[in-house]
Amino acid sequence: MRRLIVTDSTADIPEALVEKYGIKVIPITVILNGKNNRDGVDISRADFYDGFDDYKEMATQAIRYEDYGLDFLQMIKKYDEIIIILCSSNLSESYNIAVKVNKEFNRDGSCRVEVVDSCQCSMGLGMIVLAAAEATEQGKSCDEVILIVNKTRKDMNSYMAIPTLKYLRKNKKITGMKALFGSAMGAKPVLEFSEGGKLEIKSKLFGNQKNMILSMMDKIKEDVGGRAINLSIIYAGNRNLVQSLKDVFETTFDCHDVYIARFGPAITINTGPESYAVFFSAVD
Repeated sequence: MRRLIVTDSTADIPEALVEKYGIKVIPITVILNGKNNRDGVDISRADFYDGFDDYKEMATQAIRYEDYGLDFLQMIKKYDEIIIILCSSNLSESYNIAVKVNKEFNRDGSCRVEVVDSCQCSMGLGMIVLAAAEATEQGKSCDEVILIVNKTRKDMNSYMAIPTLKYLRKNKKITGMKALFGSAMGAKPVLEFSEGGKLEIKSKLFGNQKNMILSMMDKIKEDVGGRAINLSIIYAGNRNLVQSLKDVFETTFDCHDVYIARFGPAITINTGPESYAVFFSAVD
């Protein structure tokens, strides 16, 4: 069986891993100063951050129906099975578009297509995609891969630190934002992806927190619960905190796979270049 694993560029999977597993990454559109750019094609992560302070207009758009349809037609000709794992449907229309395209362009069912709402973004999504790719490489059946995808999605934990509220003020997709801005001055939120795929406020920290995620280590220990984990550490404009997070997590927990990645425009436009995060899931 010829199988393809597909995701979108909000997954933030490092290029080396994309190439290793042959993952197809469909770029979202990044609008910068009125110009449309395909994420990772027309603009790299490095170029995006280099010009960040000069962008007066920043926005993202889901994969267009027309573009996705053309890609999809090519994919179903080449493969017997396609597993498509996309950004949370609460944050992007990509999942709904993929479902519609599959329904309209794969009516005879000659190619088995599974479209999965990850209920995640960034490497929360990326780790689910990598779990599917690794299971495929191990020769597991499509049904077995879907079970692994669903388990990884269920087990995913996320802590996203937002040191400044500047970029969150215009965001309408984060639950609890009004309450945050109505609270005491100086609040710094830590966000999470809920089980249903919504981006919510997990905690509010106050004062000068050198590393907001390490300040929540007691809660993280509860979430880990003594299990072995796969870990992702993601940064935006500043990599300075990455090594300290990696050292503490590897010292404190039984970490198997550890991924270091950089936020793409989809997250950074909404949370700012100072944001950083960890995602982790249990290992059997």
